[in-house]
Amino acid sequence: MLSMIEGLPDHVIGIRITDKLRAEDYERQLIPLVNEKLENHPKLDLLCCIEGEWKGMEAGAVWQDLRLGLGKIGHWARMAIVSDIKWLENAIKLFGLFSPGELRHFDSAEYAAARDWVCERDRARINIALDGDAGILMLEPASDKALSEDDFEAVGKTIGDYLEDHDRLRGILIRSRKFPGWQSVGALFAHLKFVNAVHDKISKVALVTNSPMGTFADHVLDPLMLAKIRKFDYDERDQAMSWLQG
Repeated sequence: MLSMIEGLPDHVIGIRITDKLRAEDYERQLIPLVNEKLENHPKLDLLCCIEGEWKGMEAGAVWQDLRLGLGKIGHWARMAIVSDIKWLENAIKLFGLFSPGELRHFDSAEYAAARDWVCERDRARINIALDGDAGILMLEPASDKALSEDDFEAVGKTIGDYLEDHDRLRGILIRSRKFPGWQSVGALFAHLKFVNAVHDKISKVALVTNSPMGTFADHVLDPLMLAKIRKFDYDERDQAMSWLQG
């Protein structure tokens, strides 16, 4: 049985599962609500609380679950599963790497933390600074926090706003002592989508890092992109800025 959790922000759908899921739970409650909210929000967040033991789904509910998940795969941002079922926790850790958006498990005692996480508004963890006069965007991802879809959305919005009044962005300076990696496959796809959308609007990209990934990008990605890419050591920020401005 499925019931709705009230009192959440409009971009968050909250559900509580207390018994075996039925097809009518999806057809009458969840799918219409998802479609309604997608009219006002490009992405939604999910708070799902499973009480007691997982009792599975009816055959018809399996199809509705696939329909809801695969049909809206690009519209899910954060998904918090609150449950004390151990095998489910392990499954979420595995599938979280491949799921769209960001998937996390919380114990029932961590319900408040799960709710706060899906309700959070300012989600980007990358430091973004735009010098509008120089036309240079400075990005500093934390070396200990993997890049997320939220990071690329924030960067993309900053660049998109700038390009509304300018033909090109003069350059991007990306500075991090080591490459933090991607949080999930979804974050990797967000990265590729971001690059594809703006690579012809950027003149230069300076990679200021000691990570071997910087050397890889310098030698491999440079011939594939319209922007000129150059690597600098982490302590050569001033030289990188001079190259972007030159």
